[in-house]
Amino acid sequence: MEVVSSLTEYLNSAMSFEPGLTLSIIIRTMVVAGILLFVIKWVGSKGVSQLTTYQLIIILSLGNIVAEPMINTETPILSMVTVVIIIILVFKILDYVSAKNKRMEKIINPEVIELVKDGQVIKEGMIKARIGNKEYESFMRLAGIKQIDQIEISNLEINGQISFIRKSVKNSEHF
Repeated sequence: MEVVSSLTEYLNSAMSFEPGLTLSIIIRTMVVAGILLFVIKWVGSKGVSQLTTYQLIIILSLGNIVAEPMINTETPILSMVTVVIIIILVFKILDYVSAKNKRMEKIINPEVIELVKDGQVIKEGMIKARIGNKEYESFMRLAGIKQIDQIEISNLEINGQISFIRKSVKNSEHF
């Protein structure tokens, strides 16, 4: 009987409507959303497919950090802003350092993996990139490529996208 009353009490408190708390969550969410819009403009407008691994980790971390003060009214928004600014500064510093220092660029950004050269699949590259034949063929179709022998070079780029450079078609007919 005690378990049922505890469960009922929990459900009542979890489902209860408190206007002050609800208004606080709405206002905090709007403030955090405004801050996020500012931060996204500050960071730049790279799409998710253009992010490197460490940049994606930073973005995912930011999502977790900003969620806390929206829900938990005991977490000050200023603390969230401070953490976000520190993370963005680290992000900007890493971008700057990797652009200026080749050794640091190799540490931060992964190497490009060659997948196809002169119409021939490079098996070691496919294994390293963890891409199977069917998945690669799907990428080819999305790029408008019917056959692998149409590809001069194909790489897995540092942003996770597969690039294709087609073989040049020489026209043997001259008018």
